[in-house]
Amino acid sequence: MRPLFTLFLLLVLPVASQSSTEGVYARYRDTVLQVKIVDVASGAKASIGSGFMVSADGLVVTNYHVVAELIHQPGRYRAEYIRGDAGGSGPLQLLDIDVVHDLALLRGAKLTGAFLRPRLDVPAKGERLFAFGNPHDLGLTIVEGTCNGLLEDSLYDKIHFTGAINAGMSGGPVIDGRGAVVGVNVASGGNQLGFLVPARHVAALLKGSGGNPAEPLLERVRSQLLANQDRYMRGLLGKPFVTEKIKGYDLPARLAPFLKCWGDSRHEPDNLYDQVVQTCASDDDIFLTRQQATGGIRFRHDHYSSADLGPVRFYGLMERQFNKPDFDPDGDEKSVANFVCTSDLVAGGGSDVKVVFCLRPYKKLKGLFDAYLSVATLAGRDQALQSSLLISGVSDANALAFARSYLEAIRWNP
Repeated sequence: MRPLFTLFLLLVLPVASQSSTEGVYARYRDTVLQVKIVDVASGAKASIGSGFMVSADGLVVTNYHVVAELIHQPGRYRAEYIRGDAGGSGPLQLLDIDVVHDLALLRGAKLTGAFLRPRLDVPAKGERLFAFGNPHDLGLTIVEGTCNGLLEDSLYDKIHFTGAINAGMSGGPVIDGRGAVVGVNVASGGNQLGFLVPARHVAALLKGSGGNPAEPLLERVRSQLLANQDRYMRGLLGKPFVTEKIKGYDLPARLAPFLKCWGDSRHEPDNLYDQVVQTCASDDDIFLTRQQATGGIRFRHDHYSSADLGPVRFYGLMERQFNKPDFDPDGDEKSVANFVCTSDLVAGGGSDVKVVFCLRPYKKLKGLFDAYLSVATLAGRDQALQSSLLISGVSDANALAFARSYLEAIRWNP
């Protein structure tokens, strides 16, 4: 009898799972919306996302990146909703944002009825979850997946969701079996790898705004970014920089858990020199517009050595490499001004150091800057180091303090 019972379970369990997913879809589909950003001049949709109701009187949550153009290009775009399978539609008004956690709060005209409530804790690993959204404009979809807890070593909270999140599902809710919002779809890494904004940030947005922010939305973006960069820069600057030895140099390394570092070595016989590379970068850039992300930290060390080039050709190689920027920062002429640079030759760290430091301000977000630092130093006639740093979306004071600490951490210490 046992084999027959086992076979019965194999036949019944998939049906029960399917029925459960169908039930979740039927109960909560009318709380989920498609959010359309419409070009006013043409009347055509420019982009789409998803959202969900969080009050009976029409409050809606989506991702900030879904509606960002309403803030940065007001008058050019408007927002609309289409409600679930019912097909009701209407205008959306943007009320408030949390740019750091990629959330936005809107209100839908004549939008009433069932809504979802946020769950403040993070589910246990393995708990079954259901993601809603409108992937690729194909209509409302439900995706079953599992919670795998908070991402480790991330600057901002994100829940790892094992399930298929696709373009168009951004801003949609991920709920548990009782209909509580666990998180908001925010990004996909492909291959069943999804990331969610924890629902406690939805609760904070609702509590903090009351649907009536006290300042214009662009100013709110600015103030949130300034407060956020002060917070993480305090953590970085409040302790000595972690260093790692590379070919006789002490160099800034993994300064915080949210930075990821990689290394490589290259030997090109035809080039007659060897190169050792280390790069470190954050993975937590904040979306501002389609043209610009901010809040990133990236740096790179390149050590060069050659026994065959000779001093003249080796110095020439270093000059060419120094004039090649290692990073291409985001931003267009509408969002950032040009870099203004100063250069100097300073003594320290055991050898003379050529330094170039550059700043560029954000045009619409006063007090925020991108900073670029480039450092070159020679250790004898056949060894040299080049190091580059790019930090985005920080105050000028924090940019200078970080660049100074970075430079002081570079030492020739064979």
